[in-house]
Amino acid sequence: MILKNKKIGVVGLARSGVAVAKYAVRRGAKVTVTDLKSKTELGAWLKLLSDQKKIKYELGNHPLKKLLNSDLLVISPGVPFSLPLIQEAIKKQIPVMSEIEFAARYIRKPMVAITGTNGKTTTTMMIGELLSQAGFKTFVGGNIGNPLTQWLLDSKPYDVAVTEISSFQLELVEKFHPKVSLILNVTPDHLDRHGSMENYWMLKGRIFQNQTSTDVLILNADDEWAVKYASHTKSKVLYFSRSPLSPKQEGMYIQDGNLVLRTKAFGKETYVTSSILLKGQHNLENFMAAILVAKVFKCPKGSIQKVLDSFQPVAHRLEFVRSKGNVEFYNDSKATNIYSVRMSLESFEKPVILIMGGKKSEAPFETLRPLVQSRVKILICLGESKEIISRALGDYSETFVVGTLEEAIFVAYQKSRAGDVILFSPGCKSFDMFKDYEDRGNRFKEMVREI
Repeated sequence: MILKNKKIGVVGLARSGVAVAKYAVRRGAKVTVTDLKSKTELGAWLKLLSDQKKIKYELGNHPLKKLLNSDLLVISPGVPFSLPLIQEAIKKQIPVMSEIEFAARYIRKPMVAITGTNGKTTTTMMIGELLSQAGFKTFVGGNIGNPLTQWLLDSKPYDVAVTEISSFQLELVEKFHPKVSLILNVTPDHLDRHGSMENYWMLKGRIFQNQTSTDVLILNADDEWAVKYASHTKSKVLYFSRSPLSPKQEGMYIQDGNLVLRTKAFGKETYVTSSILLKGQHNLENFMAAILVAKVFKCPKGSIQKVLDSFQPVAHRLEFVRSKGNVEFYNDSKATNIYSVRMSLESFEKPVILIMGGKKSEAPFETLRPLVQSRVKILICLGESKEIISRALGDYSETFVVGTLEEAIFVAYQKSRAGDVILFSPGCKSFDMFKDYEDRGNRFKEMVREI
């Protein structure tokens, strides 16, 4: 795709917008950056572009007349597809693509693409570690950390890109073609944007739409929505499961607590889990998915086991914070839906004091009743959704409704006894009280450390 002298509109600044703008200018494009936020709000990002004198800016609004004169619009993650600018551009047949799609047009090395409702970041980091340990110069990014376009700006000679991709980024892919696609799970999320589970499922499936028989698609055999993709792809399909696979399925499964690989290409291998630092069966699923990617790239068993034994939990994902008075505190702020809460609760045998709540949600919290009844000693509800959660689950555990996170932590610690776990796993988005899940998790950790 030739950019020289083309008029490129970058919609949405932040990390992705900065990277796209820099690369497009480097390739000789005429770049206009637009964002609904003001110059003051975007100060930190604009500072990163201060040496790019040729870039024009339209901040505080999206002037259609100017921007619909573009040859191409590149959309940053999180910018809604329903934005009038995007809809008008599509009507006028102006090419519109996501940042992932834009970057992929210029990358000539293999790409690994990871999506799913939960576990994406942890699995992406695992794959990055596995490939790096085996000697690959690995770029890790996408929806976490560096945007994929950063690959194009770096001077490093990368061998492979490992990219986390959200459903939002998949809305605008066209030619994106990973060597390996991985769909961890598909559970209800972002339905306010996507409308229905069927639409959400179809959107997630776009990750492998350009794959051929020489590519690989990795699926969760235990996920009723994920397994449906197998009949809609040309790719070689590998599976991972908590129980032994059927004779026709190739991939990985859990047996006697260890991870077993069984494929025609790689034979049979067993990976020991006794030294793994991450809690929960869901993290064993993540490891199996990551190992399958590593085997596609012919990583040796020894280097894979080494990563399994040393991989550290990712921040805000069932992250151990501290122990005080033999009470353990865990920060699971990234748990923004009930599936994540379920996986986290299943990770503990000790009595749990669960702190839940956040932005108002219509999620079916009642589906957590059996787990709450069997594993939760005390439930503490906060945020916009506190009354909804209390009504759904309050009869299944001693329950408190509080006004702030600080109050929730105080009540949790006051009610705790030696041997208990205090788990902050909100099951809701964070935007009612915090900037994002990271802000929420960091505040939790700060408060816990002050006890």
